[in-house]
Amino acid sequence: MPATGSSAASASQLDLVFDGTWVYVPSLDANGNIAGVDVYSPDCGHPHGAIFVNQLGPFTVANWPQPSALYMLDEHGHTLNIQRGAASQTGIPVSGINTAINHCVTAARPMGGNWDLMISIKAGPNAWVSSDTVVPQTTDSFGNIVPCFSGKDIPTGKVSALQTLSFLGVTGVAFCGAPSTLQALLPAPWSGSGSLIIVGELPYIPTIQHTRGAYIAMSKLAGLDLIMNYPLPRVPAAAAAAASNPIHPMVHTGQNCSNALIVLP
Repeated sequence: MPATGSSAASASQLDLVFDGTWVYVPSLDANGNIAGVDVYSPDCGHPHGAIFVNQLGPFTVANWPQPSALYMLDEHGHTLNIQRGAASQTGIPVSGINTAINHCVTAARPMGGNWDLMISIKAGPNAWVSSDTVVPQTTDSFGNIVPCFSGKDIPTGKVSALQTLSFLGVTGVAFCGAPSTLQALLPAPWSGSGSLIIVGELPYIPTIQHTRGAYIAMSKLAGLDLIMNYPLPRVPAAAAAAASNPIHPMVHTGQNCSNALIVLP
């Protein structure tokens, strides 16, 4: 794919784009900056896939990779080693995660063991952009506006399914544990810019039972008191306006069975 939005700032940029049901657990350095992120997929029967493209966003429905283009990821732990120049090594403060449009909880609870895939990112992002954002409410069969969730750990604002972690000044990337054919797509030595897209569900199964199962698994993994009463609404096409962000957030207008969950330190 041809590169878009090229600039001096993005000449050595890697975007990690996570789509779907993921639990994000950032770790901090002594100054409160994000030093790394562990990303878990709850054990809910989702097949996972990934692809690298020599392109930054925005992505829309028209240019979002087709499922047949993605490489399947096995159910085990993966490590993503990102090397950067000295000027770009410090990650953003944890306050850079937008809690108004994400389902965030604190870390004062144990993480469970019911995950089937984990990706450990050995670097802190220079930007964290959340998109595919919706208000977690819908309309019931009587036409009433109702919340999608109940429980003590319901989202306090909007929720987002697509998370783009951007890394600047990249000099090398290794996706350890991924299929060798996928690893071979990553430039070595690193040159230019590109996006590693990691999809948490191939394909989406639009049933309430399937969707509720994803939330049950996510709640068990993060120790939440959370019940899904109604599926989330579809993402409005207007979300593509977020593409004006200079770090090139990835935006598409598909549907996922659940939103992202971020466990803050």
